[in-house]
Amino acid sequence: MKLHLILFLFLCVFANQVAYSQLVNVESKRMQDDTTSFSGAVASSFSYEQNNKATLLQTNNSLTMQTRSKSRKDVFLLLGSYELKKTDAGNFSNAGFLHFRYTRRFIKYFHWEGFVQYQANPVLLLDNRSLLGTGPRLKIFDKPNLNLSLGAMYMYELENTLEDIPQFYINHRLSTYLSFNYVIAKDRIEITTITYYQPLFNDFSDLRVTNQTSISLIFTKNLSFEIGIKYLYDANPPIGVISNSFVNNIGLKLNF
Repeated sequence: MKLHLILFLFLCVFANQVAYSQLVNVESKRMQDDTTSFSGAVASSFSYEQNNKATLLQTNNSLTMQTRSKSRKDVFLLLGSYELKKTDAGNFSNAGFLHFRYTRRFIKYFHWEGFVQYQANPVLLLDNRSLLGTGPRLKIFDKPNLNLSLGAMYMYELENTLEDIPQFYINHRLSTYLSFNYVIAKDRIEITTITYYQPLFNDFSDLRVTNQTSISLIFTKNLSFEIGIKYLYDANPPIGVISNSFVNNIGLKLNF
């Protein structure tokens, strides 16, 4: 009952938002633990951002929920966030994303994933971007405190921009990623990083590279303090948008 209520409230919040952000990182040890049938987290953070020649103060609230089948071979993940940004000129904007992923484990080190995602970012002149992807995920190294995984997906992309003359694109991209998770100091510190490399299939010079890295200080089983940074490079951004942007944030995460 509590889970249904949390999900309902979360979706109600998202139904009233028109802008979504850009990066997904669910590579924590808790999410990768094959023995856990259900896990989730609520997080709240503050950040400072230099983005397209603008300085912003930002608050971010997010919810992650993951459930596994009885066989532990099927994993369903729902992730999203809502952000409020204030620029140095006094302007406000909303941002966030919604992401749903399904993963099927065939053997311990070989999984197959499929996902759908909707996102937008007015600061980067992105009205909306819809993504659909699928491909394999390989666990290169899998130990209790250390995990390294590699993924390679086909990604179908629909994009509308907010340029002076709005543009619409249909793209086919290769989406590869490398994720790393390391827990140290008797499970009190967790380091997580994931990097995406996403070129067009017909033009590898048109690419996006994104990275999200975070350090979590784990106070209790359910509460942790996080410091993180997100980086985006887009070789072909909308006109008027710089190729590089970054966000750093600091906040608390509550696991359930």
